[in-house]
Amino acid sequence: MFEHTAAEEVYSAIPVPTWRWTGVNKKAIPKKLAGQEAQTAEIHVKSGESMEVVLRYREQGIGAVKAVVETGGKLDLSVVQIAPHDKERASSLEIEVAKDAELRLTIVEAGAKESVSKFIVDLAGDRAKADIASVYFVDGKRRLDLNYLVRHRGKETDASMYIDGALLDEAEKTFRGTLDFVRGSSSSVGREKETVMLLSPKVRNRSVPLMLSGEGDVDGQHAVSIGKMDEAKLFYLMSRGLDLAEARRLVVEASFLPVLDRLPEESLREEIRSYVKRRIGDAAN
Repeated sequence: MFEHTAAEEVYSAIPVPTWRWTGVNKKAIPKKLAGQEAQTAEIHVKSGESMEVVLRYREQGIGAVKAVVETGGKLDLSVVQIAPHDKERASSLEIEVAKDAELRLTIVEAGAKESVSKFIVDLAGDRAKADIASVYFVDGKRRLDLNYLVRHRGKETDASMYIDGALLDEAEKTFRGTLDFVRGSSSSVGREKETVMLLSPKVRNRSVPLMLSGEGDVDGQHAVSIGKMDEAKLFYLMSRGLDLAEARRLVVEASFLPVLDRLPEESLREEIRSYVKRRIGDAAN
């Protein structure tokens, strides 16, 4: 599925290219990571078993994870990227979900000067399921590139992919989200939605929802919602004595809460909340 390539080659690419001028078709690995070896991990959930795994990326580098969930197995996987804001990060996930198996995937992208992240979830078996939720927070002049692909191969597969994010200052973010229904995936269902909160007029957001279908009997839905922070909410909170930074933090945290609550460790949830609070506070000063 994924292959690591040299920096000048493609690290992450959209399955079907769109207009070249949009700049979303492909992405090279961050230059400082060129030539580095990836930190690899393999996850294997045996038939009928359940497993909970938390991956934390706190340093500069490349991560590559492969996972297999056998028939009837369940994997609850959380991936949290909170590398220092002056470092670079790249990561890839390949996950194969077999017949009657289930994947619960939670992703948090909050750190790094530049982060490039990609995954392929392969619903290989009949009635395989994937429940995917992701949040991102990008501020300053940081850059984030996401490429998420869910491939439906089995019959009656079911996938949901919900992404929430906030952009502040002069941040840049590209998101590619693809639902791919291959031939033979009849009676399968896929849902995808990204919600983007723009906290500054200088941010740059690019969202590319994509649905591919080689099978007629499927139900695919995809959408993007992009907008500024609700001014009425801000006014209400500030009328209660909060300053702008604190009001912003509360609104962002409320939008992130459903995803953060999926993380199994309260200490990790609190670390992310504190990180966002500090970054929003720094922007206000």
